[in-house]
Amino acid sequence: MSDRTHDRLATALRRLLGTRPRTEAPRDTVSPDLGTRLDALQKEVDEVRMRVNALFFAVISVAIGDLVVRAVHP
Repeated sequence: MSDRTHDRLATALRRLLGTRPRTEAPRDTVSPDLGTRLDALQKEVDEVRMRVNALFFAVISVAIGDLVVRAVHP
């Protein structure tokens, strides 16, 4: 997921929940538990995205390495 898509998803979730980003929201209008949970969810999504990207690049690297080995040793 691109950063732009991620930001749009976070914005849509905040609209559905009736909250604003914690940096913009006054403390008395947003439930601290809800904002904290949303921030934690956003961090988890970022971590999963990072792991999927790492797995993707690892698979591509192995495939390229295999092609190079096959080309050098026919």
